[in-house]
Amino acid sequence: MHAETRRGLFTVTPHAADIATWAGSYTAHRTAPSSGTPLTMTLSQLLQRRLAEIEVVAAVAARSALAGHGVPDEGDLLIVDGPLRGRQHLPRTLGYIKSHRSSYLPPELNAIVGTLETGQRTPVFLMGTSWDRHSWYLRLPRTGGPPWAGVVRVECSADLPAADVVGLANLSQACLGRFASTQYKDPRAPQNLYPISGLERELRRRLGDPRLLYRALRRSAVA
Repeated sequence: MHAETRRGLFTVTPHAADIATWAGSYTAHRTAPSSGTPLTMTLSQLLQRRLAEIEVVAAVAARSALAGHGVPDEGDLLIVDGPLRGRQHLPRTLGYIKSHRSSYLPPELNAIVGTLETGQRTPVFLMGTSWDRHSWYLRLPRTGGPPWAGVVRVECSADLPAADVVGLANLSQACLGRFASTQYKDPRAPQNLYPISGLERELRRRLGDPRLLYRALRRSAVA
């Protein structure tokens, strides 16, 4: 497993500097405020950009580490937890979206998603919002619930040939259901796949106890 642990200070203050503490260094990431954007959103966007950069570094390093471990060339599949934006160039990569805040299909087609059976997916469709990508909906194993229970949206690069896109869609249909979580183990089941929940636990462990980190920051501020 390859991991990149970094700590940062995200701010609109132009003269902000790095913060050194006994628990680690916080690198200053500065951005300009926007009059039409709330400060929290501006800082969140900066954070998301840095996270995407680290994810690319970690993904490339992890794939390089597969050499010599019996994985055939082009025989791997990378699942990104969340939209694929900024990572479309990574080969054999899918974005995995667990929640549905927007509708991307006409009402008559959107209604079909709720009728999917376990393991079924919709046809692939091209999404052209602020950026282009291919996408499809997939129903994971579930036990009852509302019409969209267990439905996730998967996406891949818009630059791929149609045959490759369909191949990735079929591959997601065949493998993602194997890792679907169950309700008694994860309240976000089945969308929060077991590898994702395991990764979340490992990341929290690597980041450390937030109370100790906060104490380290306060000591550094006093000093």
